[in-house]
Amino acid sequence: CPTNVGTTMRASVHVRLVNLGKLPGFFQLVQRLKLEARGKYGETDRQYTGVFDISNAERLGKSEVTLINIMVEGVAKLIEIERQLEIGESVNI
Repeated sequence: CPTNVGTTMRASVHVRLVNLGKLPGFFQLVQRLKLEARGKYGETDRQYTGVFDISNAERLGKSEVTLINIMVEGVAKLIEIERQLEIGESVNI
């Protein structure tokens, strides 16, 4: 795929973010966390399932450990916000 030319590493995980994924600003939040979000079935997936393929956005110039840590910390933040929404708390993303 041309979007992967010159990349060092793309690590991803599927995460269920049913509530958070519906909020305006979700994709901007993901970008601020230096991540990318795709639909469950890839970048062309347009069907909303609440499950996202979350991966590191940066791929060049950083070590593999740094890239994985960015993803782990970012996904943890997304899950924390999702849990807040599940119990009815309001969040500011």
